[in-house]
This record gives sequence, structure tokens and C-alpha cells, in this order.
Amino acid sequence: MARKFAAAHGLGDDDVIVDRLKLEELQDALYLLQAAIEDVDNDLTGKPTAAEVRTALGWLLDNARPVATLRIEPKADSGS
Repeated sequence: MARKFAAAHGLGDDDVIVDRLKLEELQDALYLLQAAIEDVDNDLTGKPTAAEVRTALGWLLDNARPVATLRIEPKADSGS
């Protein structure tokens, strides 16, 4: 049934239907992680102190953990 549904909607074997809100949540978390990486790169230029390195690492981990816990599952066919 899933293959018939996919074919009827022009979806290939590599296409997946996911919940839009979950996808947006992932995109937001990735954006925050990207910004944190940029911040840490800037913070660690020159000769940062040990305290600055710890602070930068903490900031990076605070923004990495939400991404690490996100999961997006394909939506199942409701049978209709």
C-alpha cells in the first residue's frame, strides 16, 4: 500500500514524508548549533584563557545537546 501511495504522489524510493513541525524543530536546532560553532571559533582565536575555553565548550555543548536528541521518523501511512 505504501508503495502505491508513493508512486501515486511521485515519490521515489529515497523520498520520505515527515512531520513539518519536527523538520522545522530540527532546522532551528541546527541553525543554533551552527551559530554556536561560529561563536566558539571566534572566541577561541588568539590565546584564550582556560576559563574562556571552558565557557566556549559549555556554550557549544548547550547548543549541541538538543540536536543530538532530536529524531525524525517517517510518517506512517494511515491506511486511507
